[in-house]
Amino acid sequence: MEKHKILMCYGKTDFTPGRYLEDGLRANGLTVDVYEQNIDFDKIDLTSYRAVLFVESPARPPIHVQNIDQVTIPKIFWVHHGENRLVTNTQLAKKYQPDLILMAHSLHLAKHFSVPVRFFPFAMAKEIFNSNKPLLDRPTDISSVGTLDSVYYQNRKKAIQLLKERFQAIYHLSFHKRIFLDELAASYRDSKIVLNQTADHIKSLNMRLFEGIGCGSLVLTDYVPKMEEIFTDGKHLVLFHDHDDLIEKADYYLNHLEEAQTIASAGYRHALVHHTYENRAQELLNIIDELEKIKQ
Repeated sequence: MEKHKILMCYGKTDFTPGRYLEDGLRANGLTVDVYEQNIDFDKIDLTSYRAVLFVESPARPPIHVQNIDQVTIPKIFWVHHGENRLVTNTQLAKKYQPDLILMAHSLHLAKHFSVPVRFFPFAMAKEIFNSNKPLLDRPTDISSVGTLDSVYYQNRKKAIQLLKERFQAIYHLSFHKRIFLDELAASYRDSKIVLNQTADHIKSLNMRLFEGIGCGSLVLTDYVPKMEEIFTDGKHLVLFHDHDDLIEKADYYLNHLEEAQTIASAGYRHALVHHTYENRAQELLNIIDELEKIKQ
């Protein structure tokens, strides 16, 4: 009998990538059983499951696992953070004993894990971050949402300061430290340009790229490794190289909205076709197929 069940182990919140992937698996016809705090594999009949998926969930305590050695189906651990959670994630990998580590970014850290590692990035949560509203109809010219912690985000703070100094008198700017889900999506749906300035020293793909592009905005972003495997500069988004370049490009595209719309629309269509969590769910199933063949 063909198996259509996945067992997920993670501290679930409304806005964790694990929740979005869970939704994607369900949308693809899978039954997903979730354990959020404790799991004892000695008490679970795994014969109806295709795989066990552990997901990093920093907002919740790690799930307590017992009798992991009894699991013979594929075990996978999806990691979302880089250097700032490396010690914790290597410890969790020892506890979960996965056959494969999936990393949303920071593939240079693969050497710290004792099992194979594969690139498995975030995606567009299309039930929430999904809009093709014309840029011309959006009241906010430039927006940014994200923490301004001085330890990690001096460059982001500087970018926002410069944007305010240069444009506050002529454009409508909107900067938020922390908003989530529907409120975040509403902010991006109303924004012509979404700024993505990553952390100063931990350069990694983040969810903001997919959220901004999914909401049909023109995303202006600094470069992070692996970005080019998902989006193309000048076609799906626009890269800036320093803050002078950011100011110049923001002003240019706000004065050339047709060009901005072409890029924003292409990015939106590209994400909707290739980079939703339904796409990621299918990629995960393909990975499970490979692991099953290895275990046979």
